Amino acid sequence: MSSLLAALGLSLPIFQAPMAGVSTPALAAAVANAGGLGALGLGASTPAQARAALAEAAALTPHALNANFFVHRPPLRDEAAESAWLAALTPEFARFGAQPPARLTNLYPSFATDDAQLAVALEARPRVVSFHFGLPDEARIRALKAAGCLLFATATS
Repeated sequence: MSSLLAALGLSLPIFQAPMAGVSTPALAAAVANAGGLGALGLGASTPAQARAALAEAAALTPHALNANFFVHRPPLRDEAAESAWLAALTPEFARFGAQPPARLTNLYPSFATDDAQLAVALEARPRVVSFHFGLPDEARIRALKAAGCLLFATATS
């Protein structure tokens, strides 16, 4: 563990959880400035939001940061099942005065297929890039390693 702490320049064995939608650049920088590894949960962010969060955190600390991305398998479309689901839930939407969507969409992009997310990570070059829900392919891993990023995977259970 001490060699990992040294490689990251950490004085404390504390890794902040990269909580998508909750972690902020200020929190990540505060953890990093206190000697731990600050983290940004970027899986629910657009590339522009991720770029801005990484830049803001980097401006607040000279220390190592972790950028975490969702690497889930993109869903396979089943138009019939989706239509049936929406039809079954239409009364519930109406009960709350809402309209169901015309079709279901993928809520979050996956680092497995989103080249814009990869570009953000390669531009920002955070010391650590970590993955949630899966791992990217070998080409993405090679590109991140070539950019000097250490790679971590998050265990979700």
